[in-house]
Amino acid sequence: MGRRAQIFVPFGVVLPALWWVIDATWRASWTTLGRDQGIFQYIAWAVRQGDVLYRDVRDVNGPVITMVHVFFQWLGGEDEHRFRVLDLTVTGASFVVAGALVAAKARRGERALWGLAAWVALSAQYLSFGFWDTAQRESFLDWFALVSIALFFAADEVRSRRGAAMVVLAGAASFLPWLGKPTFALFTVAEVLAIVLGEDRRRRFVLFALGGAAGLLVPFLFLLACGDVRAWAHITFVDVPAMYRFIWPRPAGAILSMPGYKSIAVLAVLTSLGTSALIARRVLPTRALPIALMPVLALVSMLVQAKGFPYHFHPITAGTTFAWIVAAAALRRRVPLLALAGAGAIGIHAAVLGRAAPYPPAPSPGARTTAALESAERLRWFDRIDYFPHQMRVAAAAVASSTKPTDRVQTYAMDPYLLFLARRLSATPYIYAYDLNVDAAAAGGWEEGAVRPTREQAAVIRAMRDRHAADLLARITQDPPAAFVLVSLSPLMSNTNAHLDFDAHCPRAASFMREKYTNRGGYPSEVWVRDDLLQ
Repeated sequence: MGRRAQIFVPFGVVLPALWWVIDATWRASWTTLGRDQGIFQYIAWAVRQGDVLYRDVRDVNGPVITMVHVFFQWLGGEDEHRFRVLDLTVTGASFVVAGALVAAKARRGERALWGLAAWVALSAQYLSFGFWDTAQRESFLDWFALVSIALFFAADEVRSRRGAAMVVLAGAASFLPWLGKPTFALFTVAEVLAIVLGEDRRRRFVLFALGGAAGLLVPFLFLLACGDVRAWAHITFVDVPAMYRFIWPRPAGAILSMPGYKSIAVLAVLTSLGTSALIARRVLPTRALPIALMPVLALVSMLVQAKGFPYHFHPITAGTTFAWIVAAAALRRRVPLLALAGAGAIGIHAAVLGRAAPYPPAPSPGARTTAALESAERLRWFDRIDYFPHQMRVAAAAVASSTKPTDRVQTYAMDPYLLFLARRLSATPYIYAYDLNVDAAAAGGWEEGAVRPTREQAAVIRAMRDRHAADLLARITQDPPAAFVLVSLSPLMSNTNAHLDFDAHCPRAASFMREKYTNRGGYPSEVWVRDDLLQ
């Protein structure tokens, strides 16, 4: 295979899978939002209405996630289909940019082909997560992590403006996710290690640090403009270690024993070892070290979080797939036949993932109205054991018809998306039931080896609950919300009946509700409207 024939290597990825990935992308764009996406849609919308993040809306996640949702909503992302299109577009663009940077020294056409190959392979792994686990925190932060390590790799020198700019941008993209999820700092550590082991260390480090400072500044300015820094710091550095880390923790062995997780972990480790071997053999430069380490560091990040949620695997599968693309691109000049075979294997794997992507058929052109997309028949596909998107819309419509747009509503649930659908702000900062019912945190993990609070730590957790319940009561008695919404079958409640759970954990607030409000029915979302609004 001659030098010109090397351009065909990315086609090995593209041709087997392109149709299936396009089809899966189209189907994914029509899916409803899951619980977490809905939570952040509400938080972003509330911030846009003037509520102060972390003070008026209590949340344990970093400001980057809210910032992304605010950005999407500015672009029309309040609509679910548009939100999905925006996510798939920005996510896909990050894949294309990262792939094109792999072949930064090649001609423009070849760079475009590697960008397309990366889009196909990385989109296939992304879409395999399904509607519930895409457009998640980790997947948003992957935009920055992948582009950062790709820029770092492409900057083979730092004396030119182009090379220096690449390192600065790599630093910015590397540090920004720290205020989304601190575990993404592991990828920054890998880049710093590559700087230490590489050439022109001092200049490269200064440029990287300058970019990092700019990257941290962006979400911090957002926090200053839209949030309460003191409340954020207290939640992040006091409340999370004291309580939230004890909610549903799982030991590493239990996580890796779940179906499919062990194979993902093994593949990540093997990929990191294989890519590191290419660096040791000088097939890849030292600058590729962050790419080589991303799969295994992402695995460490997932295990450190000790939850094992599927979306925690985004950086693992993305890092693994990207390392394959980088390896194929590096080998195309030395052993082009092997590179083409490897690219074909990546393409076949992507085709399998794309074809099996767990989404229903896209709606026909006549069924793309809001009414059709939000119909019971359409949304039934997305029902889960504790999530019912159509019934949520029924409850939201009941709230909207019983209250004024300026009224506030209190929920006892895990789905503030209901408030977003009703376009009503929360009456208190407590949009999560786990801030008022701390039984799950006080118990800790249920599996052998899982983290559990000591007696003293459990007492601290219950004291936090008492403060939250007292604050809730003070707020609703001083300024009664127009309505309450209690959502049964919600996770992190001790009783499947939300009314009984609310009564058990916030008895005075529940008594106030029963005295001043009338139950308008609904299940699992039960709407209580203030009596004077019914007269």
